[in-house]
Amino acid sequence: MLVKEGTPVSPGIVIAEAVVLGLDEQRVPLRQIGRGEVDTELRRLDRAVAQAGREIEEEIGNLAAGFELPRQILGVHRDMIRDPALRAAVEKTVRGDHLSAESALARVMEGYYRRFEEMDSNYIAERSLDLRDIERRIVGILIGKRHGGAPQVAKPSVIIARNLAPGETATLDREKVLAFAIDVGGRTSHTAILARALQIPAVVGLETISGAVRTGDLVIVDGYRGKVIVQPDKKTVEEYRSRAVSHRQHYQLLLKEIPFPTETVDGYELAVAANIELPEEIHSAVEWGAAGIGLYRSEFLFDGADLDEEKHYRTYRGALKTLRDRFMVVRTMDLGGDKLPGGSRASEVNPFLGCRAIRLSLEQPDLFKAQVRAILRASAHGTVRLMLPMVSNLDELRSARDLIRQVEDDLRRRGIEFDPEVKVGIMVEVPSVALMADQFAREVDFFSIGTNDLIQYALAVDRVNERVGHLYQPTHPAILRLIRMVIDAGKRNRIDVSCCGEMVSEPIYAILFMGLGLRSFSVSPIAIPTLKRAFRQISMKEAVDIAQTCMQFESARESRRYLESRLAYCIPGDS
Repeated sequence: MLVKEGTPVSPGIVIAEAVVLGLDEQRVPLRQIGRGEVDTELRRLDRAVAQAGREIEEEIGNLAAGFELPRQILGVHRDMIRDPALRAAVEKTVRGDHLSAESALARVMEGYYRRFEEMDSNYIAERSLDLRDIERRIVGILIGKRHGGAPQVAKPSVIIARNLAPGETATLDREKVLAFAIDVGGRTSHTAILARALQIPAVVGLETISGAVRTGDLVIVDGYRGKVIVQPDKKTVEEYRSRAVSHRQHYQLLLKEIPFPTETVDGYELAVAANIELPEEIHSAVEWGAAGIGLYRSEFLFDGADLDEEKHYRTYRGALKTLRDRFMVVRTMDLGGDKLPGGSRASEVNPFLGCRAIRLSLEQPDLFKAQVRAILRASAHGTVRLMLPMVSNLDELRSARDLIRQVEDDLRRRGIEFDPEVKVGIMVEVPSVALMADQFAREVDFFSIGTNDLIQYALAVDRVNERVGHLYQPTHPAILRLIRMVIDAGKRNRIDVSCCGEMVSEPIYAILFMGLGLRSFSVSPIAIPTLKRAFRQISMKEAVDIAQTCMQFESARESRRYLESRLAYCIPGDS
């Protein structure tokens, strides 16, 4: 029995035989051409691009009704294929280096891959997987190798592969493909987002799973814990069969409860919104019952080029249309200082403590103002809030607000419509802000607590460093005190306080925060129904009692054990 651990991206438990897909590597030989062949190669390129676009249009047309998210993602791929900038870059390479169309395309795409993968952002780096799918489509046509389309599976099975392209995932036969497990990817890849939307259990980032399984092997895919078990023993199979039944029943219950109000048993109303990285996730957030978008990470719109204001504006406006009357909080760019917009690099010993987020925005005010302008223009179409990341002192906040006022004045002069009452808030993710929460609360409209970085900076722990990972403790007494300070300051100054950190995706922590006084939460879309159900099972009085008890402990371990024992009924994945 072999157990492999990766990243869980879509919940569920499946026990079935595996179908292992070949790597299907597509090697593009370097082929030089003569000067007289340039125009011929460009015509080949244009025909291939047109055919690839038609193939995607056909795939979109074949999707069943109600598959809005897969339709949107395939539409993104179609638009990327037809992007004039990509066409211009390939033409330049064909003419300048005298390369064939496929060789030039491969060279251009390799440059894109490097820039995307070097960026200090998982959800930007993962866009390289979309680019690889696009390259595979066009090159396949150019060299006469047909694009594979959806994997063909003869009977209900688990797909094992190095990777599944988003286009392949969108058209999977859900009757035959019960789950999938792949070597690459993360939570924000399009393949992962599609798995959640299609409700196919999936684990990604397994690194070597494609080489560890053979077709016909019995495998267990645990989409809750991120485990894949190859050739499990009888005891393990029986254990997972029992868990699978329990989880299916729990999932069906959650689906029925999505329309239910979010309030405690003693009538206290709460708000649960969604954190998203990509516009394609908004549809899922609405389906899962989100009150709005509590954190819209805008970094995916930065693709190594200077900020495209119109692209930002169209994206925000489209999101508001999907949300209808729900609110949307857009966080301004939170790019790291080691990778700047425009493709330039600034070498920093520790980029996480360097010129990133609001510091980068203030260093490049024209870039910041362009994004603010797009956000404000979109505010004419719905309820938008603007949020500043990584603020650490009042001077930064005041400088940013001054730039925002400049943009507002410019829009008024030009007669461009926007909501003059757009709320401006900050992420509370640096200890200095938590300690001065009252002062900040007098100058902003809302706080959003970012627990991921707050814990990391307060405890001096790199949460992705395996050697010190055990020191990353969400219930450390110092963290709880900082969070309570922020919530109390918000109450005193009558501003909204929310939490958008991954910590509150776990019901035991969310209930703890509720007991500390928090009433607004923002989590991954798929976590919303579970969190709402946990809130409906407890009274505010009990939550306050739990929080008061936790505040008396002197270690994170004591708090965690107490929460797990007191709230065992709302810990998902362990039934």
